[in-house]
This record gives sequence, C-alpha cells and structure tokens, in this order.
Amino acid sequence: MEILKNSLWQIEEFDGIDSGLYRVIHIFDDLSCIALFPIKESKSLYRPLVIDFNLFQSEIASHSILESEFILPPHMLVSEEELSEEHIRKRNVNFKLIEGIVYDLDFLFDYATKKRVPTLASYAKEKSTYHKNIARLLNLYWRYGQDKNAFLPAYQNSGGIGKERKATGKALGAPKVPRTLAVERSKTYKLEDIDKNNFRKSLKKHHLKPHGKNLRETYKELLRTYYFDEVKIANALGKAPYVPSYKQLTSWKKKLFQPENIIKSSTTERDYLLNKRGLLGSSKDSWTVPGSCFEIDATVADVHLVSGFGKQYVLGRPTIYSIVDRASGLVVGLNVSLYHASWRAARQTMANAFLPKSSYCKEFGIDIQESDWPVAHIPLRLMCDNGEMIGLQPQKLVVPLTELQLSPPYRPDFKAMVERSFGLLNKEIIHQLLGTTRGGKVIRGDKDPRKDAVYTLQEFTGLLIEAVLELNRTTRTSLARSSALLIQRNLAPTPLNFWKIHLSEHKHALNVADSNDVISRLYPPVKVSMTRDGIEYNGMYYSCERVMKDNLASIARAQGQWQLDGRINENTTNYIYVKFDKNEGFIKCNLLPKSRMLKNQPMHESEFIQDWLDIKKEETPISVESIDARDKRKEIEKKVKSRAKKDDLSFTEKVRNTREHRENEINTTASPVNNTSDLAQQENNPKQAEAKSSEVFYLPRRRPKKGN
Repeated sequence: MEILKNSLWQIEEFDGIDSGLYRVIHIFDDLSCIALFPIKESKSLYRPLVIDFNLFQSEIASHSILESEFILPPHMLVSEEELSEEHIRKRNVNFKLIEGIVYDLDFLFDYATKKRVPTLASYAKEKSTYHKNIARLLNLYWRYGQDKNAFLPAYQNSGGIGKERKATGKALGAPKVPRTLAVERSKTYKLEDIDKNNFRKSLKKHHLKPHGKNLRETYKELLRTYYFDEVKIANALGKAPYVPSYKQLTSWKKKLFQPENIIKSSTTERDYLLNKRGLLGSSKDSWTVPGSCFEIDATVADVHLVSGFGKQYVLGRPTIYSIVDRASGLVVGLNVSLYHASWRAARQTMANAFLPKSSYCKEFGIDIQESDWPVAHIPLRLMCDNGEMIGLQPQKLVVPLTELQLSPPYRPDFKAMVERSFGLLNKEIIHQLLGTTRGGKVIRGDKDPRKDAVYTLQEFTGLLIEAVLELNRTTRTSLARSSALLIQRNLAPTPLNFWKIHLSEHKHALNVADSNDVISRLYPPVKVSMTRDGIEYNGMYYSCERVMKDNLASIARAQGQWQLDGRINENTTNYIYVKFDKNEGFIKCNLLPKSRMLKNQPMHESEFIQDWLDIKKEETPISVESIDARDKRKEIEKKVKSRAKKDDLSFTEKVRNTREHRENEINTTASPVNNTSDLAQQENNPKQAEAKSSEVFYLPRRRPKKGN
C-alpha cells in the first residue's frame, strides 16, 4: 500500500509506540524512515516519532497498522474569501513564527529523536518568544495537516456553546428594562432545576401533543399548576408575582426538546408522514421508465352537473377517476361518472387506460390522432388505494393482467403523481366553470353553486379530456433531469415526449393490451334481452349483423325473449358488447334508430329516464278523469240495462234486416250534420251550395271477406 505525506494511520500494535492515530509528516528517503506525529485529544505538547520505513510497511501488511482518516475542525473548512482580515492577520503572524524552522528537516529529525534540541530555544529567542510557544504552534501545524490555516482562530466553541449555564447570584439574561422612567419592571425570575422540570411537564401535558394548546395557554396552565401560591400572595399584596416569564418558557422549550421531537409530538404520525416529514426522495426514484408503475385514484369533482334532458335536474358532483404513469407523469386513463368511488367506476377507468384513446375522445366530439395520446398498454404494476381495489373482484380480474400494489391507509403521498394531477385539473379548468364549489371555499353570502350548474356529464368530460391533453403537453423541468434522452433528441421535457422517446428506444415496462380481453374483464357486466325489437338494455334497443343474419328478432317474437351476457361502456349509449354463445367472444352491437333520443349520451342518462318514468307512474297511478269516466260509464250501463229489460223482441227479430236498420241509422245521424254544413255553405256561397245540393256521397264500405 502506498504511504504518502500527510496520510493518517491507526496503529493497533507496534513495539515501543502507543496505539492511536498518527499522521505522516515526512518521509526520509536517504535514511529509509518516516516521521509520525500523534493525534490525540489531550492539549499536552507532543513530539514527532521516527520509525523504520520497511518495518512500518511490514506492519501494514500484517494489518497491525491500518489507514484511517481525521476530520478537520470547522474553523479550517472555509475559503480564503470568507476569512476576515483580523483572522488572516492572526494566522499569518503565527505562521511567520515557525516559517523559518518548520521546513528544516535536520531540526525535524533531531526534534523527533533527541531529548534536548538547542535549535528550538535559539530560534525562539531569535523570534522574541518562548520555546513552548513555538512547540505549541508546531503541534497545531502537524496535527492539522501542515496547513497554515491551522493557525486560524478557533472560535466555534467560544461562549460555552452547547453547555448549560448555571445561575449563581442573579438570573441569567438581560434584566427587564422599562420603556419609560414612570414604571418599575418586576425582577427577572431565577430558574432552578425544579422550574425546568415543571416546564418539561407542562409542555408535554398541554402543548406537545396533537391538537394541543398554544404556548400562551400552556404558560397560563403552568402558573395555575405550579405557581398558584405565589400568584395569590402577590395579588393580595398588590404586586407582580415572582414567577417564570413567558419568554423563559419559550426559550427553554427549544433547550429541553429537540426540534424533531417538537414537530413529531405536536401532531399525529399520519399527519407527520404526510405533511411534515422531509422530502429527500421522489416517487420517480425507483420507477424510471414508462409502465413500471401506474397510479390510480379518485376524487369528487368540485362542480355540479345537470341532466342532458333538462337543465333543471341537478345531478350533483361527479367522481373523477384518473390513472397516471409514475415515471413520465402522463395521464394514461380518465373516467368521469356519477358513481361514487367504487370498483364499478375503477374498472371502467382501467379499461380506458388499456384501450386506444381516439375512439374514446370521438365519443365526446374530440378528434385526435393516436399519436396525440399514444397509450393503450398494461403496466408492470398498478398502485392503488386499499378501498375499492382490495376486494375479490379486482384480484380475480386485474391481477392476471398486472400486479396490484396497495398503498397504506391515509397516505396519499404514495400516489403523489395522480394526486398532483387532480390539483392541476382543478387549477386549469374545474374551478373556472359555472357551478364550481372551488374546493369547498364558501364565502358567506355566496350564491349556491347548484344554481349556476349548466354543464352535462358529456360536456364536462369533454372539457376534462381537453385539459388532460394539454397537461400531457406541458413542460416539466423535473423530466429533463430524470432522463438524458430528451436532451439528446432536443425534445421539450413534456410527459408526452418522455413517453414517446422511451417507447421508441424500447426503454419501458409496458405490455400490449388485447382489446377483447380488456373488454370482457373490465367493462361492467350486464344482462341484456333478445326481443322482437332487437337487443334490449335499459329501454334501449341494439342490433348487429349477427342478429339480422340468424333472424334472432323473429325467433324472439315467435318463441319468446331470452337473456344474454353483455358488457357496457358507461361513457356512451351508442353501442354495447353482447356474447351470443358461451363459446364465442363479445360482439359490438350499435344503437337502433328507434332509440335515437339517447344517441351520443352517457349511459346514466338511460337510467335517469327510467327513474323519471318511475316517478311519473308514482305521481299518476290513475288520472282524475278516469274516475269521472268510470262513474259515467256505470250510469250509462245502468240506463241501457233498464232499457233492455223492457225489450221483448227475440234474438231472431233483433238481427233480422240488420242492413236496412244500419242504413236508417246512418241517415238519421248524418242528416243533422249535412243540414248544418249546407246552411253554412249557402250563407257563404249560395251558388256553390246550390250546385252541391244535387251531389251524392257514398260512405266507405267494409271489404268483402275472401271466399264470399
């Protein structure tokens, strides 16, 4: 091992030398020996030692001597620009005292090997100082690495820093000084150990705990608990009590407790980990490529929505589900629904993240290219809450696709990227809309946001998609420091560019998603009915080539309807997926024209119509007019029955000459109508009435039956 000047060595076992730390201050090549200086904590003066070089090397080889290190004191770890002129002057003065002898190698060898060295005494006399002063300066110089900064004033421990001062005759600190001469301030309290113990107890009991009292109230509790006698006596005598002051409590709070303990004790563990712990790392540190981890979370949007079939029907605040790639910050999946945070809404969001986005955006009137949102992949793992994702259904349906990781309770910082995306959406779009609640910031006298609600779910989702596309194109400086590919290709550090460049370089952890598998696993399962009018779901009718090819509607009309397995997309009513046979996959069926009123609507609107119909049926189970009609019908029925009893004709006589009776009845009932119309025409146009009086009108006759 190489032995260098100023290197440090820990000597464990060496004949004639005490164990400890030593510094190599010189190597005598001509004498094959080295000079060592002991580095000890004692303030005593020490001399260098001279050891045979070969023997020193052999002890290193046998591990009796090990290489070590020594930390320089803080007053030496400064640059020349930071030193004051006074410190530089003192350093230079001390260095000049030894400058003429410190480079004298003969003196060094004699000083290390001889008991008496006349050279030191004569040199000290020449410098007009004591030889011990020279020896002390040499010790400092050799101890601290033979650097002239060893002579800088060491004031870092001046004033007894870190040591508790003891009060002797009077209280420590500056006395209380009145602002004017008209009053006399009370005497400063002299603190004893018992007072400090009282401080500690009061602070722990009242202040240093979650939801504890503030320091001013804690001071009052301190006086009530430990100094009440003095307060009562002083009050009776009409003078200020001789008790500790509020400033003393404030000062000793910092002395009795470490800052870290004050922070941890004043809050809960969850709040500390979430809001007060140090942020030395980042969620991106272990997930550096796209697809290594997606984060999913939900929040209730700060805006009220209305139904698309009536602005007067306020639907409340929707739930926004979002999925964000942890490495790039790209929003890879989005879903807005009226369901609360649940497995049903979460599975729809995952399906959105794993499937292409152009068709999804087109449902909301937004035309994009696949390159504008190039996400249709399954990640390596999915970080989620242990709420809706902890059940058996997510484990059964999602785990075959990707790994589920559950974050600890009340720790949204484990999903920092997706939580941040909600904040950005609020800032960019949601808090600027009509009907927004602005995050619950209600000002007294403000208008109820529900009165301003005007956006439908379809419109709100479209606005969110536009905002998400803009977020994916926004520059983020943190991305430039996490990957060199953006700089190499001279691309703006946006989540979209980060995603694209890593996929083009095959640096990702993504899997290709099979659309049929995603639809069958993640789209909400429903039961649909094959009817004569088509495939029915929620009062809407669908059809496809399979229905027409196999004439299934005709079979349902003749033999009765039957149920089929289906999958729905909560975002649109334009299509559903149906499985016609258990050995086949799901087939896309489109909405029929007879259900065109619900075209381009979210699926919840069909449920709204069903609820609306139920309400109307409950409001009017029967009409009021039907009650009067029923009474009138009974009255007529009673009248005709009484008349029938008076009729003595037989059945044969009743049905005889039916055609003649019919013609007589027509003439009887039609004559008043014709007479009335003729009189009106004669008054208006006498000539036309005279011409038409001779016309004959024939009543329509029933078609003769076939075979007659």
